[in-house]
Amino acid sequence: MYKKYIMSIIFICLSFLFLTSCAGSREESEDVLSEDEKQQKELDDIEALLGISTDKDQPAAKTTKPAANEEKLNLLDTNEIIDNSQSTKSKEPSKEAQTKIILLEEQLRQKERAIDYLNEQLTLKDKELSKRQASPAVTTSVPRAGDVSMEEYQSRYDDARREFESRNYQSAATLFESMLAASSQHSLSDNAQYWIGECHYALRQYDKAIIDFEKVFTFVNSNKQDDAQYKLGLCYIRMGDKTKAREELNTLIQRYPNSEYAPKAEKLLAQN
Repeated sequence: MYKKYIMSIIFICLSFLFLTSCAGSREESEDVLSEDEKQQKELDDIEALLGISTDKDQPAAKTTKPAANEEKLNLLDTNEIIDNSQSTKSKEPSKEAQTKIILLEEQLRQKERAIDYLNEQLTLKDKELSKRQASPAVTTSVPRAGDVSMEEYQSRYDDARREFESRNYQSAATLFESMLAASSQHSLSDNAQYWIGECHYALRQYDKAIIDFEKVFTFVNSNKQDDAQYKLGLCYIRMGDKTKAREELNTLIQRYPNSEYAPKAEKLLAQN
């Protein structure tokens, strides 16, 4: 009886020890497996970050790399397009440069017109001088000038002046021109020539007026030369050619310092 009791206790103790050892080994295996899984997961994470794969999904991972490279190439192409467009725009002149080019072209055209005008003036002066040298000089003591008497010439001159004062500039110019056509040797011929210029100036035909005033200087001892010189300066001012206007006004002051127009010329020079 006593022996059976002892054997039962020993059996129970052995069973308890066996169960305890099994539980410990199970816990250790579970701990080892969980640690391996953790390490495997960390390795997987590292491989994913580096773009390395050793499992069956490796081809799929490789296919993502060309897409990334292709995206980089697309970005490079886009940058090149942007750079090319910017370089093209930089080659185009700015609005300020275009404005300067237009102004320079306009100044060039004005200079060309001025050269053409000067050439025309030289031609006219040569023709006028040739006519004066070919025709004999007529003294003022002769009672008749050509086919028109002095009285008739004076009457035509007065009629033309009245037309001018009435602002009938075209009619006045026609009358003055008829006087010169009848005779250019009368004492009033230079005055008629001057007033033709005044008619064209009043009509704002400044190109014609300049030619008319230049012709006044072809008359020897004309009393209208300083008037014509002053009007030349005004014509160029009206035409916007300040450089030429200053030249003509300075010429007036130098050649005719006692003229009534000299102070006016100095005032205009101070303003321009």
